[in-house]
Formats: sequence, C-alpha cells, structure tokens
Amino acid sequence: MILAGSQSLPALDSARRPILMTWKWVSMAVLAAVGVAFARSSSRAEDAGASAPSVSGFVAVDIEGQPHVLGGRALDRPAALVFLGTDCPISRRAIPSLHRIAEEARKAGVDFYGVVSDPFTTRAKARAHAKEFAIGFPVLFDASGDLAKRLAPTHVPEAFVASKEGRIVYRGAIDDRMVDLGKERAQASRLYLADAIAAAAAGKPPAEASSQAIGCIFEGWERVGAAVNPTATRKTTYTRDVVPLLRAHCVVCHRQGEVAPFTLESYTDAAQHARQIARVTRLQLMPPWPPGSTCGKFLDDPSLTEDEVLRLAAWAEAGAPEGDPDDLPPPLELPRGWKLGEPDLVLTMPDAFDVPAEGRDIFRCFVLSTVLDGDRQVVAVDFHPGAKSVVHHALFFLDTAGAARKLDAQDPAPGYRSFGGIGFFPSGGLGGFAPGAQPRRLPDGTFRRLPKGADVVLQVHYHPSGKPERDQSSIALYFADRPLEKEVTGLAILTRDIDIPAGEPKYARHASLTLPAPVSIIGTAPHMHYLGKEMTATATTPDGRNISLVCMKDWNFNWQGQYIYAHAIELPAGTRIDVDATYDNSAGNPRNPSSPPRRVKFGEETTDEMCICFFQITTRNAEERQLIRIATLRALWGK
Repeated sequence: MILAGSQSLPALDSARRPILMTWKWVSMAVLAAVGVAFARSSSRAEDAGASAPSVSGFVAVDIEGQPHVLGGRALDRPAALVFLGTDCPISRRAIPSLHRIAEEARKAGVDFYGVVSDPFTTRAKARAHAKEFAIGFPVLFDASGDLAKRLAPTHVPEAFVASKEGRIVYRGAIDDRMVDLGKERAQASRLYLADAIAAAAAGKPPAEASSQAIGCIFEGWERVGAAVNPTATRKTTYTRDVVPLLRAHCVVCHRQGEVAPFTLESYTDAAQHARQIARVTRLQLMPPWPPGSTCGKFLDDPSLTEDEVLRLAAWAEAGAPEGDPDDLPPPLELPRGWKLGEPDLVLTMPDAFDVPAEGRDIFRCFVLSTVLDGDRQVVAVDFHPGAKSVVHHALFFLDTAGAARKLDAQDPAPGYRSFGGIGFFPSGGLGGFAPGAQPRRLPDGTFRRLPKGADVVLQVHYHPSGKPERDQSSIALYFADRPLEKEVTGLAILTRDIDIPAGEPKYARHASLTLPAPVSIIGTAPHMHYLGKEMTATATTPDGRNISLVCMKDWNFNWQGQYIYAHAIELPAGTRIDVDATYDNSAGNPRNPSSPPRRVKFGEETTDEMCICFFQITTRNAEERQLIRIATLRALWGK
C-alpha cells in the first residue's frame, strides 16, 4: 500500500524563496515521463460488460502464509486454479496429472494454483495434505470462502482458467477421464484444462469454455446450522479470517523497520489495535488508496472488499478472538535483496543524510553519477531505502547538463533542498518508489532512455518518525538485452489559470487536450497542492466513448503518487482528455497552509496551487512522440 506521510502540515518558510517558476513547470511537466512507480493494483470489480466472473486483483494467502495476487493485478499473466478436496479420492488421484499440467503452465507463463476451500478443513490439515502428496504448486487456503463465493465451484476437483485480465474463460473438468462416479476411461482423450491454459497463454479463447466437472460434491459455505456448518455460528477469528487480510493488505508496510507506526505481524499486534483497524477500514482510510476503485483499474490497489471490512468489524466486535492454532499460517517470508534479480547497475547516495526526530516533512535531492560509456535502455528500476521508517517516497530524475551538481555544491549538507520541483530542467526520468510498491518491468518492447554521462537525481520525501534516522538509499537499474523501439514519454494536461479567492470553499478549474496522435496510456499522476480537494480525468474518443481515467475524491498532497494501469489504455488520435479539479481555500479546510486564508494563485511554493494531470504514455514511433511533446508544451505555456 502507499504509505502515509506526515498527517500534519509542514511549517511554512519564514520567507518565500525567489525561485524562477520556469524550473518547477518544466520539471513537473516531465513528471509524466518520469513514470513514478508507486502505485497499487487493479480494481476487484469484474470487467465492465463481462458476463463471466473475474478474479482480477483477488488476493489470496496460500497454506504457507504467502500472499498471491490473481489476474491482471500482478504480472499481467493468466492463471489456472483447481479446487481440491483433502478427503476426496478423485481429487487426490488427479494430483499427478495436475503436477504435469502445472509444469507446462509455468513454461507457458501461466500461474497455477490449487485451492482448498472448506469450512471443516484447517490450514494445518491442508498443509499436511499438500506434504503427503508432494504438491509442488502453490495451494491457496480460502479461509473464509471468498474465492469459492466468487467462482461457485460445484465439485472437487474443478478447474478454472482466467485470462491475463482476470476474467474466467474456462471452468469444468481437468480432462474427460472421469465419465461419472465409478466410471472411468483408461486414459483421457480430451485435455480440457491443458488446452484452456495453452489458449490463455496465447491470448485466445479456449475451444471449449466449460465442461462438466466430475468428482466429490463441493459442500459450500452457504448452508446454515451449526451442526452442518460450524462457520454459521462461530465467531470470526484471527487465525482463520483476519491473518489472510493482514498478510494481503497490511503487513507489507505494518512490519518491523517499515514506515507504518506499528506492526501487525502477530496476534498480539493485531488484537491490541482491533477496534482501530475496524474503524479506519470502515472509513476507507486504510489501506490507503487515494484513487478509489471506481475509476480506472490500477496495479497494486490494496482496497478491501465490503465483506472483508465487515469481517474485520465482526472480529473486533467479538473481542478479537484468536481462534484455532491449526488455522494459523507459518511466519511470512518476505523476499530479500533485489526482487528482480541481479541488477545491471546499482547507484548509492554518496553520503548519508540525517533525518531529524521531529519537524516538517523534508524534500531533498541527491545526485548519483552513472559514468556510462553510452546510452542505455532501462526496462526496470528497483529502490532500496536506507531508512525505511522515514522514506515516504522517492522520484528518479535524469540530468545531462550538470545542473543538479551545481545545486548540490551550493548546499553544505548532503544533497540539496527541494519542494515540488527539483530546481533544473531534467532530461528525463526513470520512475519512483513508495513503500509497498512492487518493482516491475516495463511492458514488453518499451523502455526509458538513460543518456550517456547522465546523473540520476533522487528526490526523496522524508517524514520524521520521532527519533533521529540516517538514510543512504540505493537504486538498481536493469537494461534491455536487445534494442527496443517504444520509448516511454509523458503527457501533461494542465492550466496555469488559477486565482482562488480567500475563503472560497469550492473553486473549480478545467483543462483539456486533444491528442494529435494515438497513444497507449500506461499510468497517471494527478497533481495539486494543499488546497486541492478533487480531480478527475476523462477521455472522450472521436466516436463518442467516454473512458474514466482517474478519480481523486479526497486529494491529499502527502499521499500523492503515480498510478499504473493494470492494462494500457489505447486512445486514438482526436481523443479529448478533460481534467476537472476543485479546491477549498476556506478556513474550514484543515490542510489550508494559510491562516487566515489568503488569495492563492498558480505557483511553486507550498502556499501556491497547481492543476496538472500527468500521463505516462508510449506512441507508435518517434514522429508521433514528437507531436505529443509539442502538444504538451503548447498546453504548458498556454499556446
């Protein structure tokens, strides 16, 4: 999840700095090209208009306690799931076949999972079953029946295949070996599951979308009566119902050494915060997700479903019961080192920076020399903060003119001070970081350019934690192993026509741009300052289709980021993108940096305002990329 920054406003400068507006405008205009990588995942809603169920963005925890994200939210990969029964002989006999199918799925780039979903089965029993049958693929433990409720299996075993968008494209039998209970062919003649997996890997619909599953009846979660289903009257417990939610949505940040103010790694951790957890999840303050889940489908969305929120509330109301120890997953094993493997280049801040125990949030830039003998095409970036508890986020800019070095030389401390901008005209960018975000490779065939001799400039946002900290962060770069053609660039839609009267509670601004060439939108980054309240962006295609790109319903400067779409949005030439924003310059706005309110115009300082929506895009060729750059510059300067 995107980690919270300071919840209090930073103190204002005693004197405003005489900074040229040009610098921030140019640097902010290229933020869209920077491609800030702090984002969260795709919406849990089913694809609009799709009749088939979807697992897109579904988060499940396996029998070993590891969280997995299904469908379009994770790696843009198809997925196959087979519901298993620990006591069903037909399910057990299918496991050797499933091993072979799982291996072929792995080679084809399809994730393969078993699923145990049974209110009578503990996690310990499911683990013992997997060990007994040497199951080599991940087995998801559907602790509260969420996945079963979504897919509604009728038998075990029963297979489901999801497209890379997360939509179910096949459900039914593994193959046709089982004709009926007690009736079995010597060998299968139709390989339903394997064929569906191969089709999904190729991006095609399977020849058969369904078949009749033969096996033990899936008993389900809907029956009532404690004698039949103990979950009908039992209390929600930590070990069975709450741990999966915390593992999937919270622990990535609420753990030792991370920026969250307390850990949620044990029962004691969670129980002492049970009512607070219920309250902040009910108010949708946690897990933090500024865009919401109603406009656009983004990577890394940590949002809880309504049922999950109610489950946490029920647990707190019941007194936070611990539950059966056999339902508790093993300790969570988090990856160590660089998540994408050995980097091609690692750059580290030349000197450590001391973050004080208290005070306002700090924005500071650090210059890292690359010393490369030629241009490089960057396909992925990872970032390791030196002091995780105080690094709120970081942006990665490029400088080929040595301007950042000059600014660094003028500041006696490591790096140099900055706020929204970086003080110079960057030659590009490489992305960004926030705790909890996963490093990802750019879409196949795309890259960000790292020019020969360029410096990488880290703009780091620190927020004091209550004790002194020392940070010396590192960034890892991964280069293309073959020449690529699609360069990631940026598009900015904005207006400088901002003049907000003192006391105005609902000041509205509008900006638009008509695309001179077709684009693929990869991500978006809305931007305002402290008076911003809402921002929406909508695309209207030449044939009249309206596509909602992003909706920020409660803007908070301390939680801003770029949000990466689960799937690129293709917009044809002639599409108009409209951006609408509202601002609250009243005394009733607790984030207002001026008391009493004063007139606010467009500008760089904390007490000024902006209205920009950046988009990270690719085009088909350099000529179209140049057309987009010209359109952006014209919008930037109002020409």
